Amino acid sequence: MSSLLSDPRIRLGACVLAMAAIGGLAVVTHPKQPDVNPQAASQSPARTVVNRTALACPALTGDKQTSVVSGVAPVLPEDTPTAGGNATPLSISPLATTSGPVGSLLVRGKIGSSTATAKPETLSIRGTGPMAAGTVGTSTTTSTTGVNSGMASAPCQLPGSDFWYVGASTAAGRRDVLTLTNLDSVNAAVNVTIYSNKGQLDLPNARGLVIPARSTYELFLDQVAKSQKDLALHVVSTGGRVAPALRDYASKADKTPAGVDWIGPTAAPATKVYVPGAAPGAGQRTLVLVNPTDLQATISLTVNGPNGPFKPAGLETVRLPAGAVSTIKLEDVLHGDASGISLVSDQPVAASLRMADKSGSDFASIGGAEVLTGPAYLVLPAHKEQALFQVTAPGKASSVKLDLHDAAGKSLLSRAVDVVAGSTTQIALKAASGPTYLTVEQTRGTVVAGVTLMPPKKLDDDDTAQVAAWPLSTSLVFRAQLGAQPDVRAALR
Repeated sequence: MSSLLSDPRIRLGACVLAMAAIGGLAVVTHPKQPDVNPQAASQSPARTVVNRTALACPALTGDKQTSVVSGVAPVLPEDTPTAGGNATPLSISPLATTSGPVGSLLVRGKIGSSTATAKPETLSIRGTGPMAAGTVGTSTTTSTTGVNSGMASAPCQLPGSDFWYVGASTAAGRRDVLTLTNLDSVNAAVNVTIYSNKGQLDLPNARGLVIPARSTYELFLDQVAKSQKDLALHVVSTGGRVAPALRDYASKADKTPAGVDWIGPTAAPATKVYVPGAAPGAGQRTLVLVNPTDLQATISLTVNGPNGPFKPAGLETVRLPAGAVSTIKLEDVLHGDASGISLVSDQPVAASLRMADKSGSDFASIGGAEVLTGPAYLVLPAHKEQALFQVTAPGKASSVKLDLHDAAGKSLLSRAVDVVAGSTTQIALKAASGPTYLTVEQTRGTVVAGVTLMPPKKLDDDDTAQVAAWPLSTSLVFRAQLGAQPDVRAALR
């Protein structure tokens, strides 16, 4: 054995295999037919063989509600490499190892759902083998009365070690809770750094949090950062992995409920930030920004509307103090149009958009998104009104391919969508009585995309406004790999 390990090729292969086993997610190999153009090869995404998946699907607390988790192992492009072995079903299960599955994903391309329940708990979608690649899920809770009135829906989260959330609050009328889920069999340790309009807050009680194995920990923000109007959170795991989710309850001045939803994660601070999916129609549209650096940020703001880009008068340039959070009202600027927001800053910043319906009875948030570099998948829950697919080309003219399937895998919509440079294009997705899943593939240019749901202009007396927003992100299978990638087979020749 020692003579074998003296061979550097064998040592490299052993290290790669060890890292793959520890991560439990993927091994990256060269494409079957490498591009002979060196420049093209460096820019082309390598495809990742994903042989294991574990997603955390958050749950609301309360009663008088119905909660369901739906997931799918989507149909992948024909040349996508997948793990070997039998196509073992993936399970939708509670976190405890002693609990049995409450749902399964049996066949690629067909949606599986948990049993609808009035007493929701955090669930996981997990499994190994060929079915793992590309798997996505969505957790959705609906209620017609009480503090949970409306729709709260969020994609199931892949565990990691670094997350940003923008748009939280502990002001009057808000009650926000950060949930930290640990899907692994070892404890995790987490530090939460919180920024406000006053800068970074010194909050010892938000650091050194221990999340036991296979459990969920809740951090009530008003207990660590009381009476703060606008907040941004940086969640960092210092040991183990976590899947965070930020639950947000809102109420009006007269204490009547104003909706509940999940504030989704946003792309990490960058000098170029794109926020997709500003839903059309009347109602609040508030852009929330954070500058976590030690220098003032000077930000150029562009609205990518249906007719192209424009810089709103008086907001062409925004200055954001070091370490601070700030908000910008955009409802008058957007004129009720489906739009995207582009930000160019001299310092790394992060952003999200908060949207409410005209009556202010429900809301949703969507964070800054990374541009699509490969196919993206999204499970949509049942929705009584049409949803809206929104795609923005912040730079040059671009295009995407859109496919929508029902729970049985039947095609409901398939079309190519061209997007004019700097604009946002919208495609209506009809109301659906059951879950559906969407595949979006960028085919030209640079795009960001999301799906929004807003209530009709006039609701029936017995209807509850449903507001939701779901971002689209490149599947792990197709994440761009920069530079040369290790090929395990090279060490075994």
